[in-house]
Amino acid sequence: MVVGNVDPCGSVCSGTSPSLRDPAVRTALPLVLCLCWATSVAGAQMRAEDATEEPTFGAEAEIEEPTAATNDLDSTAAGTAIPVREEAPLTTLADTVAEAPGTHVSRLGAFGAPAAVALRGSDLGHTTVLLGDLELSGPEASRFDLGLWNPLLLDRVEVYRGGAPVWLDAGAIGGVLRLVPRQAQGNSIGARVGAGSFGTGRLQLASSMATDRVRALISAGGEGARNDYPFRYDNGTRFDPSDDEDRRRANADLLGANALANVQIDVGARGRLQVLLLGTSRLGGDPGPGQNVAEGVRRNDVRTMGSVGYLHRFEGGHRLQLATRLAHRRHRFSDPDGRLGPSAELTDDRFLTSWTRLGGTLRAAEYLDLSAVGTIGFERYAPDDAVGRTPGASTRQRLSGAVEADLHGERGGWRFALRPSVRVEHARTHIESLDPHLREQTDERTLTRPTARVGALVAPVPWLAFVGSVARGVRFPTTLELFGDRGALLANPDLTPETGRHADGGVVARLLQGPLRGLLEARYFDLKTEDLIRYRTVSQQTARAENIDGARVRGVELGARGAATRHLDVVGSLTYLRARDDRDLDLPWRPRWRGGLRLTGHTRRVGPFVDLSLWVAWTHRGAYFHDPANLVAIEGRHWVEVGAGAELGAGFSCALSVRDLFDQRGQDFLGYPLPGRRVAALLQYRKDFDR
Repeated sequence: MVVGNVDPCGSVCSGTSPSLRDPAVRTALPLVLCLCWATSVAGAQMRAEDATEEPTFGAEAEIEEPTAATNDLDSTAAGTAIPVREEAPLTTLADTVAEAPGTHVSRLGAFGAPAAVALRGSDLGHTTVLLGDLELSGPEASRFDLGLWNPLLLDRVEVYRGGAPVWLDAGAIGGVLRLVPRQAQGNSIGARVGAGSFGTGRLQLASSMATDRVRALISAGGEGARNDYPFRYDNGTRFDPSDDEDRRRANADLLGANALANVQIDVGARGRLQVLLLGTSRLGGDPGPGQNVAEGVRRNDVRTMGSVGYLHRFEGGHRLQLATRLAHRRHRFSDPDGRLGPSAELTDDRFLTSWTRLGGTLRAAEYLDLSAVGTIGFERYAPDDAVGRTPGASTRQRLSGAVEADLHGERGGWRFALRPSVRVEHARTHIESLDPHLREQTDERTLTRPTARVGALVAPVPWLAFVGSVARGVRFPTTLELFGDRGALLANPDLTPETGRHADGGVVARLLQGPLRGLLEARYFDLKTEDLIRYRTVSQQTARAENIDGARVRGVELGARGAATRHLDVVGSLTYLRARDDRDLDLPWRPRWRGGLRLTGHTRRVGPFVDLSLWVAWTHRGAYFHDPANLVAIEGRHWVEVGAGAELGAGFSCALSVRDLFDQRGQDFLGYPLPGRRVAALLQYRKDFDR
């Protein structure tokens, strides 16, 4: 008998015991139990087993009620699966990710602007991003830009805080964000048109085809915005409001395009071949922080990637997977007047990454599954500057391997699971850079670091599970940190990897009582990081990445997704964290409180309408410090969204929303002003040929 849930087939044919000796975890368990009980009145959405049509792999056992879990990959992991919300006009990937507890999404503006996610108070670069089972992160930067990705290309996102399941082969410090591409669902065509304030618009077309053995989805679209929203300009005098004035954001326009082809072919009775092609592009301006005027700065980012994967399922629950991915990125940047600092003025940089992955699971006994995953990666960064000297191409080879034992069973009606795993990552980097006198220099580095995780679950009844894990994570320095950007950021080839030790414990409960159904999670977490990489100012115009002392983050996170009858859906999350450095000061950009609640009411069939819906959403971000010395505080904000939608029949639907209803505005990461009140509308059509 299998405890928990078996692994689903991901985008590239994809598919531990809490340290009770730790006083923090021991103290947290009663706390999270009380918090979970307090939030249960809100309801939560039950993780519906029929929500995905992906095949599952694992032991062939009699069907029984599954153990309460917040994700399908590893019931011991602190992972939350979030479906992409299609009914909301102009929804973004950042909006979807922010629904998970323990997340802090930092934005640099309005629709399509760069955005990144930090998990449980860790750094933005401590989150590994995967497309299915293969890493998306490149060699050039430490944080992943959510603003480049159209969520309509995705079926769902999975947010794993702390140690990640071994099948993902990731040893991240903060956690893993997994993007699962949209798949074919029958034979259909669809179109979606959205428009909103400040010149925002989106058009997306999709076609789905399915036969007995072949399923194919093709989706393509474009989006754009002027993003000329008003903001309060302080004239560079933050503490003197007498000279503040209202201005409109300039040079924040963007134009983007995307395309996806996802083809799955059944090979024989137990094999599946998948081919995935994906492309995204973004052209626009970079307005800089609110206090600066950065007119004339332009960026053009084009990314293409393709992957091929094969997964074979054997009798008895064994599986074997082979997958490979090749990705190319071209990033062009123009700053002829040096508005954003003394960096390169006219660049045309190219990045190439490739990954090959081999993984498998052996069902050694009824109570034991053994899994192993190995990955080989190659990264190449070739900079170019039309008006300045540039170094040669830098490369990095990466090799990782992970093994896990999944012990599970049942005794006296209680279910147990224990999942210890070990992972080793090896990286060899060849760095071509320029010293401060623009002389070429070469450096070779070889680093090997182990990571590990132990996850555990105890479920006295199927609808209630106590879970916990301890993990060790690592982040290797990026090529940007190692060899700089040929301008304001200097090279430092002597950087050592950042490390983190993570522990969490909590409870997951599934609610199914009359008209109420849902899923609740409550967890306490403790993260200690060492050798953090920070940029230190070397001169008035330059900075260098250096290892500094560590930090510690503790907190509690709550999450709920549910429904009351067929007429009310509830999604909510609340996170409290205390992030302190070794000087006992708050880490910058870490709000202590962050929460959100979304209520959606449905009428279902009313006259000619298939459904009428009305929703209200509330988001809170607490106050935080802008600087490491805790001298500049950013006040907390509340944002409210209201919206209404209608299914009109004959495949048509429409929606209208107002975000930031009370025009709170505010600012986010690095002082970039946020847009205020804005309106968006949606018109959607879908023709299903199977009906």
